[in-house]
Amino acid sequence: METKHTKITIGGLSGTGKGTVAKMLAEKLGFQYMSVGNFVREIIKEKGIDILQYNTEKNKDPEVAEKILDNRTKDFGLKNDSFVFEGHIAAFFIPDAFKILLTCDDEVRINRIVERQNMSYEESKYETLEREKMQIENYKKVYNIEDHVNPSHYDLVIDTTSVLPEEIVEKIINKLR
Repeated sequence: METKHTKITIGGLSGTGKGTVAKMLAEKLGFQYMSVGNFVREIIKEKGIDILQYNTEKNKDPEVAEKILDNRTKDFGLKNDSFVFEGHIAAFFIPDAFKILLTCDDEVRINRIVERQNMSYEESKYETLEREKMQIENYKKVYNIEDHVNPSHYDLVIDTTSVLPEEIVEKIINKLR
């Protein structure tokens, strides 16, 4: 499929379907899939540490950790083409991308996280909302980003609450045409 957009970012809160949709879209377009999670795994490998050690380091200095990840995102966006990049605030670091925001009802997204991580609903809700609160504080402190899920920052917004990933990918492809 031909598209004028060769750089695509997909953002949204946890459980909105970012990873699933990004992977499916990249495959359908024949584009590379990339995510901030890939960079976290690279950093862990480079430092020779595990995820728990990484999170401990990140919590000690979240500003440095955020900037390392976001600088890698920025560099990736500058040096590459024909990709779908998934990340909470990737749209802010790849400004020439077509920016997609996925939204979803909180109860539905928490239930998705419960299924994915095999946790109780209450535990998942607490952890997710606390993590998001910390992320929002970090984004504001580090980058002065007030509301990273404000639709005005994006070219396309899709509510994934009651839509299958395949339908979301089709909506995106139709918009890209």
